[in-house]
Order: sequence, then structure tokens, then C-alpha cells
Amino acid sequence: MKFSCYKSDLAEALQFAIRAVPPKPQTPVLSGFYLKAEGSMLEIQSNNFFTGIITRIPVNTEIAGEVVVSGKRFQEFVRNMPDDTITFSNENDSNTLAIESGGASVELLTMKADDFPKVKTPETDRSFKVKTTVLKDLIRKTVFAVAKEDSRPIFTGCCFEIKGEQISLVATNTSRLALAKGKLSDSYEECSFVVPAETLRGIMSRLDSNDLENYVTIDYSFRYLTFTFDNVFMNSRLIEGMFPPYEKVIPSSSTTNVKVNTAEFKSAVDFVALMSRETEYNTVKFIFGNGGVEISSDSPEVGGASQNVEAEIEGDDLEISFNVGFIADALKVFDSKQIDIALNDKYSPAAFTEPGNENYVYIATPVRT
Repeated sequence: MKFSCYKSDLAEALQFAIRAVPPKPQTPVLSGFYLKAEGSMLEIQSNNFFTGIITRIPVNTEIAGEVVVSGKRFQEFVRNMPDDTITFSNENDSNTLAIESGGASVELLTMKADDFPKVKTPETDRSFKVKTTVLKDLIRKTVFAVAKEDSRPIFTGCCFEIKGEQISLVATNTSRLALAKGKLSDSYEECSFVVPAETLRGIMSRLDSNDLENYVTIDYSFRYLTFTFDNVFMNSRLIEGMFPPYEKVIPSSSTTNVKVNTAEFKSAVDFVALMSRETEYNTVKFIFGNGGVEISSDSPEVGGASQNVEAEIEGDDLEISFNVGFIADALKVFDSKQIDIALNDKYSPAAFTEPGNENYVYIATPVRT
């Protein structure tokens, strides 16, 4: 086996494929990347039996072959090679893979390719296509709201809903909720399923925001789904269970309506967040009234911080507190110059939206103080 390729191509592919390399593998071979060089293409596989990844990059192959090499070490050495072009060789069926670039060289022990569990295409019975840019945006605006850890696995993923030509992604940890909608190019059978957040983060990292023409094909069944696009294939188990009826959480009316500049609001929240870290629940208080919003946080051990931001306010003045992380996380994904906030009272969820955009809403539940 002998081939050469561009460092940037390989490093990007490995950054994606490492997501399916388990941190504590059941067997040593699962800690590695399966590499197969043939013709003008290198195939890279990783598999943890929950998620499987196949990605391909262009290479110049002198001798075709296949091998398994330690995933983490291989990725680190590739990333730190000094030249733009890297040559790999595993000749005479030796148990080492030689890596050379710009005067630097390293030999890594290999494992038998036959022992690696190749990524398989699970049986699926339904399929749809979604534009690359649409899927990336939907994931970006929702996946942050999932539960990091929960005794109920259903909250650690995003719920996909297909209704005709509309696709929706919903994520919640029961204290916050993000709902994003997009348009499909065709009409599909109504369905819903829940995809693990880590799977979606991996896919999002490989989707190109500037790829306006291409599509991702998603095939799914009761237990599995697959993503196929460009030279990438990824399969994943779905999270079993019923996603909660999230529509009930979204307020249908409000008594206080706020319009605020996104950048100014985000800057103030980030500033006050420095103090909120010293509080038990990362609590920040928002006082809406008098033509603006006062954002503050107090810590008995450290002190206090506050900042005022101009805002247009209609309706009742209101004082309400939130976990600052719930607000700061959402402000990172808003694309509009202005944010609309709809509130009712200090105990009711608040809705954050973009002016004129009915396809995105973020809900945050207040902290009781």
C-alpha cells in the first residue's frame, strides 16, 4: 500500500471520522481508522456500533491496499506534518504505516484490516432530500438546546418532523426549547423521529454553508437513519421513544413585547454573565421598562454587575430572571439585527424570535427567585 494526498483534505476528513471512534473501545481495532487506498480515492471508516462513518478524499495511489491505524495518534501526526503533501506506505505487508512529509517521518503500528467491522448500510424504508444549507441551518439553530445528560434519552436528541414540503427540527431539555422550520423541494410522507445530538453535530461540521446547490439524502427506518452527501456516508441509531407535545410550551399571546438590537443585547448578556458564574444557578435578572432593559447579576461573595440596553417595549413592565446560559446560547444563532421577545409574567416562558421570520422560535423558562 502506498499513496499520497494533501494534508488539508485528510485532516478535514479525519476530524469528521474521529467522531465515530469510541473513547473506550470494546476491542483495540475499534480505536482505529480503516484506510483503503485504491485508484484516485482513499476511503476512511470509523465505527463504534452506534454511529458509523465513511468519508473519501482524492489521493494518488501507487500501490492499492487497506490497513487499520490508531485513530487518535494518526490524526495528531497528520495534523502536525510540516508539508502540504503527505506520503503513506505499508509495503511488503508490514505491520507499520510509514508517514513522510517535508523531512518529517513517523511509523505507526497497524492492525489487520480484516478485523475491522466495516460500516454497513442499514435497511431503511423511507427517504427524503434536503438542501445542504437548509439542513445545516436547522441543526445550528436547535442542537444546542438538547439536554447534555438526562435519564430520559429522548431529550438528548433533535426531533425531525416531516409534513409535506416542510421539515422541522425541535430540541428541548425541558427548561428551554428551540424550533426551526425549513422547506423541502418535494412533498414527503408525514413522519417524525429523534436523532442523537452528537450525530447532528458531526454532520453539521461537514456541511458547507456556501453549498447552495447540493442536497443531503436521508434514509431512515424505525431504528436507523443514514446521511449521504458528496463523499460522505454516515449511519446512526435513532433514539427510541415519543417526543413530548412541544407545541403546548410555545406561548400563544403575550402582555409585554420587546424589540432589542441583537448585538447590543448579546454584548450586555455576555458581560453580566461574567458575574453570574458566581451564583448558584447562573442567574441573571432582566428588568424590562422605561425604554430599555436592565441586565444584572449579584453574588454575595463577589459583588454585582449590570448593564442597560435600549429597547422598544410595549405593554407591562416586567422583572424576570433566567439561567444566563439559556439566553447566551440562543443569541449565538440569531441572524437578524433585531430580536423580538414576548413575555407574560416572571414565571411564564419567554419566546425569542426574529422579526418577519415565522420559521424560528426559541423558548426559555425563567428561574424562580
